[in-house]
Amino acid sequence: MIATTIQQGEKQMVSTADFLKRLPLLFLFLLAACSWNEPDVIELPRDIGPTSDAFVAALQKGDRVVAERHVAPTAKDELSAHFSNKSNYLKAEHKLTPRFITYKPEHMMGPEDSEVTIIYAAKDGGKWTTAEVRLFRLNDEPYEVDFWKISNDTPIAKTYSPDLKPMFGVFAGLAGAIVVLGLLTIGIVLWIVRRKPHVVAPEPASERRVAAVTTREDEDRS
Repeated sequence: MIATTIQQGEKQMVSTADFLKRLPLLFLFLLAACSWNEPDVIELPRDIGPTSDAFVAALQKGDRVVAERHVAPTAKDELSAHFSNKSNYLKAEHKLTPRFITYKPEHMMGPEDSEVTIIYAAKDGGKWTTAEVRLFRLNDEPYEVDFWKISNDTPIAKTYSPDLKPMFGVFAGLAGAIVVLGLLTIGIVLWIVRRKPHVVAPEPASERRVAAVTTREDEDRS
């Protein structure tokens, strides 16, 4: 009975260890199964689309005059410094189309400010070309482009939450430490099971009977 209990405990511990070892492979399999779908082309609002689309089209065609019409005064120096390089790069790419639009939350801005970021993208085979365009306006004035960035990143919606990328290393380190500690714990338990079986399955205590003691008293006592 004791030997059977020990064997069952060892098998359970080994099964748990094998499961933990296979967790990384299972995680990768789930990631592969959850395939990422290409974002659809969206229709922009009337107060944003004409300005944003005209700027991106002019940037891609190399029409600096048209591009400057839609750029805020504070961003014209940036446009002059990088227009040629960005335009020459985009001319060889497919037409960029809007995929995401994100409004900056009101609590992060002034009471009369409005800011919106649009993600444009085009795909050539397996390569993405992405343009992040930010527009700003005060009160009910027309939107103006005050920031843009060209990259080959996969297009995703702009988020105004804190950047957690610097924390990825910390999270990975903590996850690795947890896995190591888990494996170490399993190893210790297995060692205890194999080396000291009585700790896991103690021997049943044997019943002890108290010896009966009888005494005789002499019938005749002087």
